[in-house]
Amino acid sequence: MRAAAVTARRRVGSGPPLPERIQREEFSRLFGRLLTIRVWVLLPVLLLVGWVVWIDPSPWRRAVLLVALVAVAIFFVRELLAFRAGGAGQRSVNRNVLLATFGQLVVSFATGGIDSPFLPAALVLAVIPAMLVEGPVRWLIPAMQVSGVLALAALAATGAIPDLNLAAFGGGARVGAGTAYLWADAALLCLMLAGVHALGNGLRHAYQAVLRRQLAAQEDALRAHQERAAELVELSGEIAHELKNPLASVKALAALLRQQLPDGKGAERLEVLRHEVDRMQAVLEDFLNFSRPLVPLSLAPCDLAALCQEVAALHEGVASERGLALSVEGDGVSVQADRRKLKQVLINLVQNAVDASGPGGEVVLEVAPAGGGARVRVLDRGAGVDPSLGDAVFEPGVTSKAKGSGLGLTVARAIARQHGGDLALAPRPGGGTAAELVLPARPAAPGP
Repeated sequence: MRAAAVTARRRVGSGPPLPERIQREEFSRLFGRLLTIRVWVLLPVLLLVGWVVWIDPSPWRRAVLLVALVAVAIFFVRELLAFRAGGAGQRSVNRNVLLATFGQLVVSFATGGIDSPFLPAALVLAVIPAMLVEGPVRWLIPAMQVSGVLALAALAATGAIPDLNLAAFGGGARVGAGTAYLWADAALLCLMLAGVHALGNGLRHAYQAVLRRQLAAQEDALRAHQERAAELVELSGEIAHELKNPLASVKALAALLRQQLPDGKGAERLEVLRHEVDRMQAVLEDFLNFSRPLVPLSLAPCDLAALCQEVAALHEGVASERGLALSVEGDGVSVQADRRKLKQVLINLVQNAVDASGPGGEVVLEVAPAGGGARVRVLDRGAGVDPSLGDAVFEPGVTSKAKGSGLGLTVARAIARQHGGDLALAPRPGGGTAAELVLPARPAAPGP
């Protein structure tokens, strides 16, 4: 519960602000869809422009259209392939939209200028930079569109290019109500471009506002959940602490009764009762270690080999009963550490290794220097850790034991990291598990 809360808190509080990250991811997906749509739209546009090139006698128009369309088509296809390979960065989006706007203006110029059938497409392109583009380019694009429309209107008004209009639409001078009508037409288009750009900005800001409100509500709910979880953990810890004393009394009474009973079924049942009480006490102790904050370290020189020998001696009895060989390899490795806490970690790891091993197996504790610190490996030949679990084996409640609490490894890793080290599980070559505890020569800062 606590680990999940910490993970969620890290997701909210680490890296760039979350609303911006989500917005970029969603806009990147939208940009990818637009790239795909644009490639399909290019096909009928290519056919239409090809028809214009075929029937129009103007050599300059043919050259401009061919160069523009080939360049734009190659660029967009490359951008689409690059996006599918690794997504789109903001620089790529800016460059793509800028080139699309420029290409649309060039095609409009070469197909009739202010009378081009492709010029109204500028209205569609005007909303894209407002939604997707960031930085100075976001304002450069609408400025370029308005300037382009005014330039095309000036070309039509002055007649600087006599064959600017398409032959397919009559050619010659512009047909209309004169220069005033032409400028009014251009002014209306510029106003529409500005309005569409403002609409895109409004949609972007509205999306950002909704996203921030949703995330704020989510953070409030998460904070309330964390507070409630902390209260439940604290209450559970108090209950667990209160249960320890009655269990100790039950265990003591069972021991007294055992002394008064002859060997037989009754004595066997009392032994079962005592073992179950021991197991319940172990579960409660694990839970208490998990629920309460780690107390500060009590640092002192610690001979890891001697500590491993001590832990191995504690398990000699159970190892002998199960036909297991238990050994310690390595010597002369010392670190500054809390001996009591490291002993707790090693007991947990050795107990797991013994439980996982079958008759005739072997559990080895290897002690060796590592990067100025030390490394302790607990090796067994058991069934091994399920690879699909990964780091989930260190989460509370995750266990492969039928009667396990799922808290031992959680507490063990927390203690290792409190020392500035770490604990990891990995498959052992040849079968089994290698539990590796890595410790620095001295923790950087004693404390929780």
